[in-house]
Amino acid sequence: KPDLVLMDMHMPRFNGVEATRVLRQMAPYNALPIVYLSGESDVGMQVEALRLGGDQFLMKPFNPVLLAAVVKTRIERFRETRRSTRLDGLTGLLNHTSAKSRLQALVQETEAQGSLTVAMIDIDHFKAINDTYGHPVGDQVIRGLAWLLKGRLRSVDLIGRYGGEEFIIALPGVDLARALPVIDRIRRDFSALPHAHPAGTLYATFSAGVAAFPSTHHTAAGLTEEADHALLRAKQLGRNRVESAD
Repeated sequence: KPDLVLMDMHMPRFNGVEATRVLRQMAPYNALPIVYLSGESDVGMQVEALRLGGDQFLMKPFNPVLLAAVVKTRIERFRETRRSTRLDGLTGLLNHTSAKSRLQALVQETEAQGSLTVAMIDIDHFKAINDTYGHPVGDQVIRGLAWLLKGRLRSVDLIGRYGGEEFIIALPGVDLARALPVIDRIRRDFSALPHAHPAGTLYATFSAGVAAFPSTHHTAAGLTEEADHALLRAKQLGRNRVESAD
């Protein structure tokens, strides 16, 4: 999983333009920074190399300080772009698209190695929080839950902001019986977490629906749907609770 490709223009069996053309046709590498480091002095060839997907052309002999600066800058920009397309800007969690993709990968891995529990979480009466205290306070509540989830779950667990005040988590290698107490403990801790606002402090709660693999649905979409139905039941039963799928 490289952050940058540094290549010559002339190499055995193919040249840099041909290599770049192939890389740009592969999804994992279509945005990868490509920097040429070559003695090629033909300006037309240099322009063609950049036109077909290269990002920068450095001539040999090169200044090592300049080379290091170019590589560092290109990698930092690439990483920042990659983060911005994968992560939610408010919480730093995986965004909706990335969370769905990660869940699909976890389901595929689980088919061979065991259990997986998925939970959909929704902050209770969030519209009332925004209407009463304003959107900045609402954002603070969302960040508070994100912070709590990141602090209480493992690095291997999926934590994503699914949209608005809704979150998704997935616990690989954890069955339903072990997952329910963990999620319920997070629910209790969140309900005791104070959120400051200009007039004082408010407290919020969340409802959660939980589904486990293997189940009647053997897909990421099916598990999410089961967890959503359980979440709806949690809301119907009074909110601030965790319900599991049948």
